[in-house]
Amino acid sequence: MNYFRAFLLCLSIGTLQLSVKANAASSALDKIDGRAKARAALAPPIDEAAAIPPRRKSNSKNQVDPSDAYLRDKPVVPTNKPRVVVALSGGGAKAFAQIGVLRVLEQNHIKIDYIVGTSAGAIIGSLYAAGIPLDDIQTIVMDGTLQRAMVPSVPIRIIGTPISKLLRIGRPRYPGLTRGDHLRKFLHEKLPENFSELKIPFAAVATDLKRGNSCILNKGDVTEAVVASSAIPPLVRPVQLGDRLFVDGGLRSNLPTNCAKALGARFVIGVVADAPIECEPKRKFKNLAAFAGRITDIMEAEIDKHHIEQADFVIYPEEIIGTPPDTKDKEILRRTIASGEKATSDSMPELLLLLNAVPNP
Repeated sequence: MNYFRAFLLCLSIGTLQLSVKANAASSALDKIDGRAKARAALAPPIDEAAAIPPRRKSNSKNQVDPSDAYLRDKPVVPTNKPRVVVALSGGGAKAFAQIGVLRVLEQNHIKIDYIVGTSAGAIIGSLYAAGIPLDDIQTIVMDGTLQRAMVPSVPIRIIGTPISKLLRIGRPRYPGLTRGDHLRKFLHEKLPENFSELKIPFAAVATDLKRGNSCILNKGDVTEAVVASSAIPPLVRPVQLGDRLFVDGGLRSNLPTNCAKALGARFVIGVVADAPIECEPKRKFKNLAAFAGRITDIMEAEIDKHHIEQADFVIYPEEIIGTPPDTKDKEILRRTIASGEKATSDSMPELLLLLNAVPNP
């Protein structure tokens, strides 16, 4: 999925330039109030929080009352500070290594008090928080069910979609090749309706497209929160809730350790699903997938660098290098999940030592 994130970013930049030239005469940019731009420029990049309203029974699936109080709410902060919080990063199929990480933590009887996930990490984290056994999660990964829900027929749809349709020029709908309905349907079948029904407290991290900040989504509709967290632009249309638009949380908090700290975590275990940045031969980047993947890896490495510092302990499955973003290759998937198990097992003595020093709530 990382390749798609970079490739589609490049695509959106090019198509956006075309649309701006075509509409220069009537550009809405001239109408922007100067004072509003000044305020936006001075706005600090702090984390904001929002809640998702529970699903409504109505004729329209997306009908949400803009006056809902959740637009002004803070996230649900636990009364007792969670002792151990696991922060799961995005990373497409590389994030499937988190299945192995969670399995080893479970085998060593490490009680997880809270899970915070971004993008693919939000998908894996929400399934586990719902009480779905890790063996069952691994099964839906190995048979490709989860990958088909995450990225349905992307290359064909890109080729067959005109620029005007991709950008939705002159139309009220927001740009994107899909609304994320495949993932939405999949999650509806697996997850409870409300965050309060989860077995383990959980939060998804998304990016507020209007404000440009990270948002902690941890009350109301679980499915909509996870879809918002993994809505990679312009592949997936922004998820609109009230007057706010949410896109992939990886734009600001790919490794959501900062959000875990905001929830009062005493000890944060960060699980990073990034490929290490190493020197590569230039001939490798003649391949589009490798080129796009490299762009994303560089961007995510820079973003994650600051968030890694906020973790009390980091698990880094290094053997995920070369895992394609939406692979269904069973051997690659086994290797990816096994890399999470190995990295966690190798780190366990040090982790247990540090956890023993963390006071109970």
